[in-house]
Amino acid sequence: MNRNYSIFILLLFLSLGLNAQRLKTEEIKDLSEKYLREAFGEDLFQYFEPTENISYYKLPANRFGFENSKLLKKNRRIRKNWTSILVFWHFNYPEVDGIRSGVWVKINKQLELYEPIELDFIPKFVWEKRPSDFISVEKAKLIGDKHLTKTEFGRENPKLKFDNKKSEYIYEIWNKKTQEIDLDGKKHGVLEIIKISALTGKLIEITNGYYGKILIR
Repeated sequence: MNRNYSIFILLLFLSLGLNAQRLKTEEIKDLSEKYLREAFGEDLFQYFEPTENISYYKLPANRFGFENSKLLKKNRRIRKNWTSILVFWHFNYPEVDGIRSGVWVKINKQLELYEPIELDFIPKFVWEKRPSDFISVEKAKLIGDKHLTKTEFGRENPKLKFDNKKSEYIYEIWNKKTQEIDLDGKKHGVLEIIKISALTGKLIEITNGYYGKILIR
């Protein structure tokens, strides 16, 4: 972190300390940026962007126990009685299509993080500034060909995504197993969904799902 940025952050904290009850959205963004830089470092921070119309702050619960919240809006001050602030940042790593996610920076009344920032969605090779060690899309296709039912209804290309439950990147392929056409001329049917480890190429699971308009009789 350069000297000018360090001075800026120091001045920001002094300002926030004096005005902790009536923060501006720009001050909140700067504070969340500070925590993001600390968590990911300067090299990875360049891939983050703040996201509008998602970040918000919470207010005290009413007498019925309902906790209200308000979106953070540009050039506005938040209410004095806020209880916590949640700022969302979008992450997109341009070198590998599919390595994208988002993180919440959660700030309490003391202007500190009240939950750690999630780091799991950053692959090890990105942290270490190495080329991708994920299997290729073409190899994922071949694995799909080996395990999925062959049909005439079409199959989507493998999509790289982060599986939050397994805390790893996977390729997911949707295979149309059956197809019907309703009275409106729209197609629907059963899907086979295969999940493949992006790191090892191991088959994780095959499940069934649905696509199109599903009618319950």
